Amino acid sequence: MRRAPSPGFSADPGPPGPPGRARAGQEGMARSGGPQDMPRTRPTLPRVLRLGAVLAVLAASARAETIDVRIQNYQFTGQHLTIQLGDTVRWTNFDGTIHTTTEGTDLILNGNEAWHRQFNGTGTGSFSVTFNAAFLAAFPRPQDTYSYFCVAHTSMRGTITVVQGPGLPFCFCSPLGPCSNRDYGAGCVNSGQLRGGRMLGSGSTSVAADDLVLTVDLLPVNQACILIRGKNENVQTQLGEGWRCIGTPFYRLGQQSTGPNGVYTRGPGLGGASTASGARIQPGETWHFQLWYRDLVSQCGNYSNVSNGYSVRFTP
Repeated sequence: MRRAPSPGFSADPGPPGPPGRARAGQEGMARSGGPQDMPRTRPTLPRVLRLGAVLAVLAASARAETIDVRIQNYQFTGQHLTIQLGDTVRWTNFDGTIHTTTEGTDLILNGNEAWHRQFNGTGTGSFSVTFNAAFLAAFPRPQDTYSYFCVAHTSMRGTITVVQGPGLPFCFCSPLGPCSNRDYGAGCVNSGQLRGGRMLGSGSTSVAADDLVLTVDLLPVNQACILIRGKNENVQTQLGEGWRCIGTPFYRLGQQSTGPNGVYTRGPGLGGASTASGARIQPGETWHFQLWYRDLVSQCGNYSNVSNGYSVRFTP
């Protein structure tokens, strides 16, 4: 019996772009006005809710991206991705041998996969999956993290984590790391996790609610760390063994520890805490955040690193 295509699948014979990506972190929305002679009536609650749902869908569509994964030299590049809801991941085989991209953790093909595609060498096209709400509902996975592998070479593995937070992650350690320590879904690889520090957000963008929470995992344990923030983005600039993408001026927000689990959490209360630094977060502003942290087992003699960035456009 032929299996029906899964939501979000699409074949794409076109050539891929360069691996990796950089997010701009800021987004805008055009405003449209109605005719001036329309009656001025107060919208009912259901209409407001429907409008909010439509705007949310439009915003997600406007910022959706396509991220290319190259299958080359018997590995997936980038191996670990962190993407936004609505993004598309596209695989292309550059090896002259058979490879697959197959969702799952059991390393066998059993028919329960969210996707499976075999590439018979180079020049056999590309394969894409769009990680939208329909796909996540059809194939739910813990923490919205999808593991995949190559059936023909099971040592080839990757992960895709889909995030739906209030901001946009950016400044991943790709396509290269300053110490040959790239990570397409986080900051540059550190000594503690064989991954980079990964910053994600939860809560809302509301300054009044002040409930934004920033969490960074995959950190070395019990190390000093400092949250930095700024309103200007910068090109990748080396800071320790990672990339800083926040331009000057930037502000520090206290020192904490990564703790016994290698996790940093800050918030709620980021807006209130920003007052002490002399640059209070205001509605309408976009702020970019990264975490600097110590790493005592150095890969190239710098003994510190930084997470990826996280951008938030704040609202009233």
